[in-house]
Amino acid sequence: MAQESGSSKSPKWRLNLYFPSKAPAFGCRFQPYIHMLIIDDSFQFPPHKYSFTWYREDVCLSPNQEKVRCYVHHEELATIQCTVCVSQNRLGKISYYCSRSCYKAAWDKHKVHHHFAAPNPNPQAVKIIKSFGPYGSYPDLPDYQDDGSQPDEMVEQDGKTWTEVGSSEYYVPTENDIGFCLRLKFEVVDSSTFTQLFPARIKVTDPVIYPPPHPPHCTMWNSCNADLKEHSSNDITFRVLSYNILADYLATSGGNWHFYRPDWALSWEYRQQNLLYEIIEYDAVILCLQEVQKDHFENFLKPELAKYGYSVIYKKKKFETYSFKSHHTTDGCATFYRCQRFKEIATYELEFNNSAKPFVDSLVGKQKSEARRLLKDNVALVVILEMVENEDSSDGNRPRICVSNTHLHANVKNPDIKLLQVLTLIHALEKISKLKIPLLICADLNSVPQSDPYTFISKGRVEILPSKETDQSGIVQTLQLSHSLNLVSAYATFFQSDGVKDHQREKMMNPGTKEPLFTNFTPSFFGTIDYIFYTAASLRLDSVLELLDIEGCLPSDKWSSDQVALMASFSLEASAYNQSSEPLPESLGQHPHLHNNKVLQES
Repeated sequence: MAQESGSSKSPKWRLNLYFPSKAPAFGCRFQPYIHMLIIDDSFQFPPHKYSFTWYREDVCLSPNQEKVRCYVHHEELATIQCTVCVSQNRLGKISYYCSRSCYKAAWDKHKVHHHFAAPNPNPQAVKIIKSFGPYGSYPDLPDYQDDGSQPDEMVEQDGKTWTEVGSSEYYVPTENDIGFCLRLKFEVVDSSTFTQLFPARIKVTDPVIYPPPHPPHCTMWNSCNADLKEHSSNDITFRVLSYNILADYLATSGGNWHFYRPDWALSWEYRQQNLLYEIIEYDAVILCLQEVQKDHFENFLKPELAKYGYSVIYKKKKFETYSFKSHHTTDGCATFYRCQRFKEIATYELEFNNSAKPFVDSLVGKQKSEARRLLKDNVALVVILEMVENEDSSDGNRPRICVSNTHLHANVKNPDIKLLQVLTLIHALEKISKLKIPLLICADLNSVPQSDPYTFISKGRVEILPSKETDQSGIVQTLQLSHSLNLVSAYATFFQSDGVKDHQREKMMNPGTKEPLFTNFTPSFFGTIDYIFYTAASLRLDSVLELLDIEGCLPSDKWSSDQVALMASFSLEASAYNQSSEPLPESLGQHPHLHNNKVLQES
């Protein structure tokens, strides 16, 4: 980080300059984070603009990594190599020079070689060039006109020579940059006078790296239940992906949760490209993403996935957190769908803090103060999708599905909050289920398979003996702990099907829960917290995405989230097309069903 302030005695402002990582990665946007902080409110910083100049370190080595000598002054080692020669793959002796002044002095004659570097240069011109030394002027050459070009801008500092390579607010390292350091010259310039407002800031990176290959292609594991019916030609098949992509402000927070990975592998500039490649490779019709940071949704994920035919609905958390990179930001859930296959019919947004608010408001005194811990800012996004019109669907009888996307509270010390949030979602979905619309739930429950939230969803009810550990505030005693939905887990269903091979169960399945061994792998946790649930009566599971066989914690330089992607392929049978003629509800409500009106009073 580089800092500059108005005065050492009484600073009126401060400039913070950060790089996203020490080492840039080839092909990945590298953009500094710049924060101008006004310390003295009475100080008026003049209108200004930023100026960026990027340089690449010039270290002259021959193709076999040996030092080479100057083409002009043979007794001197070369410190500069002509970038045009490099781009033309002409790495002979004539491209090396010992200093900036030497290079500029030889430029008028040197650039003639660029003109005759074509596959079929004029033989007479080549003969003339070879007969003259490096300085002076050539006689008239056939087919040559001086283009007036000048050598690349270079600077010399700390015994190194730097070649200018860019002037925008960010730089994307090229193949020529691999193994070399980059240098940024950053200036703040008065918008009116174009004068510097303070000395230029200089910041140098580590050498540019060549990143590892993209994640390998994963296959689908087919489910071959013997009791499943044959596919009908009218059945609708589609893939659904659920993936917590790890918000940047959490990946690089002050707590340094992922200290076991190099900073370039954690930078969003690197991870966004890796995640996009991975998501596109899955080729799902519906994408349910969690921990989608709001600025990255608008600036990257939404426009990039639109290029692949995805429309999207996004629900962010209400309260924002300060991040030195994005100032105040937050994350949320994003549901993408291929607009050639589906169209949005209705969207419902659930803010779970609202589900606990009536209970908290009913308390008084100390109980009310303690119960405010229930007001957590997690959200759920419920979307009704309808198949677009095609030759196989008659008007008014196009199939619909309900897709729920959620990310629950994370703190393991608050099991009652997790259960409250699940109850709120499931009881809201019961209103949709009454219309005979198939249900999908893509969720980061932050809860293991044997937990109360998981049990409630998959078993339809949960038995809880109220205690200070399970129900700190007493709200669970007021809730209806059962539901009418027939929900099953996609991966648990697959692992219990006839099509599973022994090695898949042994390596990838937890024998006690029938769920994956893990979906989250960090130094502090190894287990499953992510799931895809569906209504077994209306949807048929055909296959699931192969699970990762990973050695080591996540994220890694290959897999860019601390959680793994889950995906399932479903068939909607033609017999399930006939949903209820009743209209969709205007609202799903925000409050879980009350078992009774019991409210704890302060004693």
